[in-house]
Amino acid sequence: MDTDVITSIELSKALLLQAQSADDTLLSAKLHNLLGKANKKNNNINESLHHFSQSSAYYSKLNDPRNQIKASINYIKILSDEKRYDELANRIETLLPTTLVYGDEFFIAQVLLTKGDSFYEQKKYNDAITQYSSALKYLVNKDEKIQKQLGETYKKLAQSYKRLENREQTAHFYTKALEIYTNLDDLKLMARTLNTLAEAQRYLDNLVLALDYSTRALEIQKDIDDPVGLAKALLGAGIIYRHINLYEKSLKHINEAYLYYKKVNNVLGIAKTSNQMGLLYTRLKQFDQAEIFYQITIDLPKGVVEEKTLASALREMAVINYESGDLESAMKFAQKAYVTYKTKNLTSYISITARIIANIYRAQGNKNKAIEYYKESLSFARETGSKLYEIKSLTALAAILIGIDTNEAISLLKRSLALSTEIDDKLHMLYAYREIRIAEKQRGRINESLRYAEEEIALTGIIQYERDESKLALEKAHLHSHKMEIELETLREKEKLHQLELEKKNNEIEISGQARVISELELAKNKYASIALAFLLAACLAIVLLVYRSFIASKKRNEELDYLAARDPLTNCYNRRILFEIMNRDFLDLPQIEEYCILMVDIDHFKSVNDTYGHSIGDTVLCGVASLLQANIRTSDSVARFGGEEFCIILPNTTQEQAIRIAEAIRIKVEKAIFDDIPVTCSFGVTSIKFKARTPSELIEQADLALYEAKSLGRNQVVLWDCAFEEFKLFRSE
Repeated sequence: MDTDVITSIELSKALLLQAQSADDTLLSAKLHNLLGKANKKNNNINESLHHFSQSSAYYSKLNDPRNQIKASINYIKILSDEKRYDELANRIETLLPTTLVYGDEFFIAQVLLTKGDSFYEQKKYNDAITQYSSALKYLVNKDEKIQKQLGETYKKLAQSYKRLENREQTAHFYTKALEIYTNLDDLKLMARTLNTLAEAQRYLDNLVLALDYSTRALEIQKDIDDPVGLAKALLGAGIIYRHINLYEKSLKHINEAYLYYKKVNNVLGIAKTSNQMGLLYTRLKQFDQAEIFYQITIDLPKGVVEEKTLASALREMAVINYESGDLESAMKFAQKAYVTYKTKNLTSYISITARIIANIYRAQGNKNKAIEYYKESLSFARETGSKLYEIKSLTALAAILIGIDTNEAISLLKRSLALSTEIDDKLHMLYAYREIRIAEKQRGRINESLRYAEEEIALTGIIQYERDESKLALEKAHLHSHKMEIELETLREKEKLHQLELEKKNNEIEISGQARVISELELAKNKYASIALAFLLAACLAIVLLVYRSFIASKKRNEELDYLAARDPLTNCYNRRILFEIMNRDFLDLPQIEEYCILMVDIDHFKSVNDTYGHSIGDTVLCGVASLLQANIRTSDSVARFGGEEFCIILPNTTQEQAIRIAEAIRIKVEKAIFDDIPVTCSFGVTSIKFKARTPSELIEQADLALYEAKSLGRNQVVLWDCAFEEFKLFRSE
């Protein structure tokens, strides 16, 4: 407890007794108000409420409505903080008429805002919006205090609409708050509001605008002392960069936020940034790295991490283990997440996790349990009111029912199709058309099957067009990001030039002051000029020799560093950065490239090797496979470690037939090889520039889809990319 506060309380009590003995109503009112504030600071809630109530009553006797209302507002704010909502509602019903009669607009707004806050805390967001909106008409004065409260009210409205997932209104009211804080020149509130506005625009898929707001927030944060706000801005920027596929920048920003939270031991921040790092590495298909960061969240002290954040890490670990084939571990993680979501009654997350559990049961061959959980997922999806979640649950349940109850499956798929059409989700529409076509054909209804086939073909063309438009939007976002970086760098250079100009003027003043001294020393200097010149020449020669030797040594060291920077330290293959540099350089002359192929290579069951023999043996196997790959390519080809047990081989001037032969030859050699007494096999995905990839990322994605197909077909195979893989890649994780 604060000893100063305790002393103040004791002194005020003594004075209050004297004031009451002297029947001094005004002094008693003031002392009760003072004791209310002191006890609140000392966390004596009931004492604080008593004194504010007494203060209000004394001011009422004095016919001083202003101070009566102020004391009552302090009283209701404590009730709101303590979540005593019934008492609060009754007190406001009594206080509001008095406040309206008195007519002080700021006081009226305070009462309405407190009422709105109580609704917000009770998750009655529409009621909160009604109160906040009513408060706005009383916050019209241009006084700084009023304007600041107006900005806060706009933020409260934005947050309420955010909870209701009304993205447009969320962005609208954050924009209004930003206008207020900009007029007040409150840099801290500007930066924080820019960050939340960037998030709102990201949810609206306005990625260029979101990036603009986020960059502005970061620029302001660098000039003010708000480390928590900076960490939030870094995390927000990292998420936006991930959405526009600028993964290196995303990683840089999120990692900076993570390091800050780790430094100050902010457990909630560590958990959120760890989960975001996990999502990023999952997107990069570096699942081993993703698991490390999700595990950080899972290992944090229980009861400190938000249960929703912890459950998200458990859920993502379940998906990773499911994808890798470790169904037992996947089920353990999924069940833990499921129990947490059920405890908190987070219906949307229950629906997602129930679907993951159903997928695991289906992979284990337990169709009855899978159907049970798919139905539960559907039930909770309907409870949330999310049409997208309902669509996903419907299609998953329908897929397992085909062949068991085909009529029911078709009914579910038609419901999914109707919902997908309603929300204009073309990929799920396409999936429904395809599955209904197949099911109708199985039932012998050929005309119906043909009708759905026609719909499927027409929709495929529309989806391809929209994909092209989406890629164009992403490229615009990339360009905007680059443009903003250039503009910021230009501003920094101008600032440097300005500083240099100031230094130059200061130097000119100093030089003019020294000119007289220099002229006086000129004669003395000439006397020793010859001797000094000789020593100077000798010194210059020595310096030149020293610089030359240093240059030679530095050049040699730089060459060594360049080599190391380009190589994966374990396998001595090129690293991912160099892979993209080579491909980006090759794609500069894309129209002139006639033949160009790549192979994606993945060591089959490599996780089992690590689990059975240990990571040291696993590293030996990795190095052995890498050496074999490098030994069986041409001098014009390149091998890079893409991540984990995955490699990428660039084959310039190579037809797809030649690429398949090369891949098959390497596959056979790997199959016959023994690495530290351990046999392994590899799966290969092949693609060619002839398949119309326009960027390195698209070409790699094609090869990766072919690799995924090779693994699906039983592994230890070579598969060439086919356009059919592209259309349904969204459903790989379903």
